[in-house]
Amino acid sequence: MVPVVIVGGGPTGLGLAIRLAQLGVAATLVERHSDTAAFPKGRALSIRSMEIYRSWGLEEDVTAVGLPREHLAFYFGRTLTDPSGSRIVTGPGARPAVPSPTYTLLCSQDRLEPLLRAYAQRLQPGRIRFGTELVDLTVGPDGVTVEMSAGGHHERLRARYLVAADGARSGIRGRVGIAMAGPSGVSRNLNILFDADLGQHIADRPCAVYTIDQPGLHGAFLAVDNQRRWLLNLVADGDEVDLDRLDDGDCVALIRAAAGLPDLAVGLVGRQVWHASAQVADRFRHGPVFLAGDAAHVTTPYGGFGMNCGIADADNLAWKLAAVHHGWAAPALLDTYDPERRPVALASAVESHLRLTDTIDARHTGAPPRGRPSEGLVLGYHYTSAAVIADGTDPPAGDPVADYVPTGRPGHRLPHVWLDPEQTRSTLDMVAGDGFTLLAGPAAGWASTAQREVGFPLTVHHLDRVMSPSARTVFLDQCGLHDTGGLLVRPDAHIAWRTPNTPSDGLPAMMNIVR
Repeated sequence: MVPVVIVGGGPTGLGLAIRLAQLGVAATLVERHSDTAAFPKGRALSIRSMEIYRSWGLEEDVTAVGLPREHLAFYFGRTLTDPSGSRIVTGPGARPAVPSPTYTLLCSQDRLEPLLRAYAQRLQPGRIRFGTELVDLTVGPDGVTVEMSAGGHHERLRARYLVAADGARSGIRGRVGIAMAGPSGVSRNLNILFDADLGQHIADRPCAVYTIDQPGLHGAFLAVDNQRRWLLNLVADGDEVDLDRLDDGDCVALIRAAAGLPDLAVGLVGRQVWHASAQVADRFRHGPVFLAGDAAHVTTPYGGFGMNCGIADADNLAWKLAAVHHGWAAPALLDTYDPERRPVALASAVESHLRLTDTIDARHTGAPPRGRPSEGLVLGYHYTSAAVIADGTDPPAGDPVADYVPTGRPGHRLPHVWLDPEQTRSTLDMVAGDGFTLLAGPAAGWASTAQREVGFPLTVHHLDRVMSPSARTVFLDQCGLHDTGGLLVRPDAHIAWRTPNTPSDGLPAMMNIVR
């Protein structure tokens, strides 16, 4: 019996295979396609996703294959070359500093997935199996039996757990009887992937998205490399464009009209007609089967929440599977995956739907679409489950989508503070990926005995030894701690427990997290 089988080789499945390998858990990944995605699809990696990749040791590699961060801007015009078009910069330096050691990155899936696949293959040699299809699945109380087919060869495999990361049309989700709820088909869309020398026309104003709005043509150029490879997305919310009747000539004409360049040389690569949805599975677990990524939740492209939500699914689930596999946590820990990740997925789906409908409404009214940041949803979401010991405090005030307020409240992501004036290491970099981390105030003498008492892997950092005095003052204030207090942080950088002062009852509450 193998510990884990992962079905699906996109960012969620590959990320889970990588993280499990780092935590010492063998995982077999099967993907029916022979290669990674050819279409760019998801492109925006959120601040939180980049923090997760940083914790996995992948931040630099991912950044190297993405677009420069100065391309984080948005253009609005009648055509791509409209001299009266406007550009709104959203990248680093355009707004107040975001409390994170990293930043949003544009990295399309056709560039991200090969990097993740190569890394997963190094960490899980012989177990990353593309061109392999799941043809049968039997679910029992103690595991699953899967039958796989590759090149006519059939193989049966027994696994303790299976993670379905097989996309929005997940066959596994249907097999185990989990339904999806939420609006489907909220818009019809056309993606045209093409090559054209447009880089020279936007060299002085590179952007992530170039929104085009003219009578009968509403869409956006999505930069893949901001040179020759582009994706034109059209939303057919009326009768302006019959997506089902378009031929290659029609696609070229649409690209030229949107670019404002009637003689543009265009090389078509491919096109897709698809429906935007905002749906979430009724539950994320069925016995030993877990849903992750698009198999668990589907968002519209607006806001860029979908792929990022899946990356966080993998980060959340991996450490729990590893803790149970290695025996330092009870199987009940896995019950916390659904109550933690499903509310985040619901919030993401709702917000993405609001942004899509607002954009469509704006086209009919002529008003500018609603625009607001999403740091609250990306960085400020919090978990409520048996793997978090609540302390009775309320979440920070403000808009839960737009506003992020650093806090040490249990369930929230650990606040970022630079440890040194050179800004090379963050408080997030102190989190132990293979166990819990106790961040203890400078006078928290009780923390020295914690490693002997809790019964799970624990790294203790005394803040007076790892942080400058000024950084320590900021951090203690943000986290609501006195010099004798401390935070217990999970491997996914979410806070499991907080004691503002010396705990009056020792550490029994900490031990209950994994029991």
